[in-house]
Amino acid sequence: MISSADIPEPFESYSGEGPYIFVSYAHADKIPVYQSMREFRDAGVNMWYDEGIQPAGEWVEEIAHAIKKSSMFVVFVSPRSVDSRFVKSEVGYALSENKDILTIYLEDTTLPAGLSLCLQQFQSVFIAEKNWQKKACTCMLDKINELPKLDERGVQVMDQEVTEIDLGADLWNAWDRVWNTQLKRGLKGVESRVRKSPPILPPKPESKPVPKKRAGTQMPIHPGRGKTRHPLAFDVSINEDPQELKGPVQENHIDFYAGTFSRIPSGKLSIWVPYAEEQRVVEVEHDFWLGQYLITQEVYTQVMGANPSFTDVESDLSNESLPVNNVSWLDAVAFCKALTILSNTQGTLPTGHEYRLPSEVEWEYACRAGTSTAYYFGDEPGELHNHAWFRGNSRKKIHPVGLKNPNPWNLYDMYGNVREWVGNSFVNTLLNDSEQDEFRISRGGGYMKTAIECQSSTRSTNSLYHRFRNLGFRVALARMPNG
Repeated sequence: MISSADIPEPFESYSGEGPYIFVSYAHADKIPVYQSMREFRDAGVNMWYDEGIQPAGEWVEEIAHAIKKSSMFVVFVSPRSVDSRFVKSEVGYALSENKDILTIYLEDTTLPAGLSLCLQQFQSVFIAEKNWQKKACTCMLDKINELPKLDERGVQVMDQEVTEIDLGADLWNAWDRVWNTQLKRGLKGVESRVRKSPPILPPKPESKPVPKKRAGTQMPIHPGRGKTRHPLAFDVSINEDPQELKGPVQENHIDFYAGTFSRIPSGKLSIWVPYAEEQRVVEVEHDFWLGQYLITQEVYTQVMGANPSFTDVESDLSNESLPVNNVSWLDAVAFCKALTILSNTQGTLPTGHEYRLPSEVEWEYACRAGTSTAYYFGDEPGELHNHAWFRGNSRKKIHPVGLKNPNPWNLYDMYGNVREWVGNSFVNTLLNDSEQDEFRISRGGGYMKTAIECQSSTRSTNSLYHRFRNLGFRVALARMPNG
């Protein structure tokens, strides 16, 4: 009997600069997959598959890069591929990148509910069908041969306007500051050992003019300097009277599955950029809605058909009201895609809107609810036990959602229970860029975090593939990019 390891690869993975198709499959299905790939290649389809990973290459980075650059994502579905965590991760990343997907069924396969919802919007073929190869080839060739959009002058229209930014001056200024700091430290050490005349330091660089204060912001007193390398939000202003957001006048949105969403008005968030040593004001341009509660295990199971959460066997609580946990960033994105499809099918999704993870700017802006203190209730952590499950009161367990006090915009558990995955980071927003590496940001506190680790500015970084028992998410309802 021939093992899958003995089956030779049909050809080298595509490595050129032209359009290509990314192929995802379970290695146990090599025989039918390789045969199909030969036929596709003979028809003129360029294909990338995992043969193309260099021996010393990082698997995650190579796969992510290949999916991101591909023109289309093709997945061969079988019971083996559905059980493969690699295939599921690849499909999840393709969904997160909004890739067109072609599903090729090698045999009748029952897909998990969430995956079925996400894939039903795309074209699929079954190898049991007559002329399935021709259908698949036509679909792939149509995609990779798509002509670029041209304007009236015949110039290609880009999906997003690309702005060239010259960071050279800022880079050299930052380098000068680092050099001067290191020089001062070195001379200070020499001075402490040899008591001589004061060292001659280089001339102090001309100080930059202090930026003018913008409406609704406060000038920072070195916020985060020497304490963080990351951008740090420190002030908020909203575009309407906060009193209008209290009580029944608030325009909530109710979803059959995910529950109640609070309307978050547009406004501004002031961010301290440590390396540039300046503040920047980032606008939340449009109103959006944010789930009042973390996604629970019950809701996740209803939408995705499974519950990946870590369960405390000693707990006497029902899992239904506990926040879903042990989910990767890709799992959270797939849930948002599936929820969008479900709500759209039921006619409850506002036109031109989608469910997605909130961006890091949106999350902190909503968490602060117009406040600029360490917590939305003030600077002292003494009241935290009334607002969050953290190390001081959690007994090292997660708890049902919504038991603590909400913030002024009726958002619960922002400081505790489980940390929350977010979408684009501060850096993506500051650079107006969606390019990301393998790592993603999570916000909020957690049931094992200390009080100081549960502030409005608390953030953590993990791989988009990582799953932890203290990591979940909540969902935003927002306008689609072209909505």
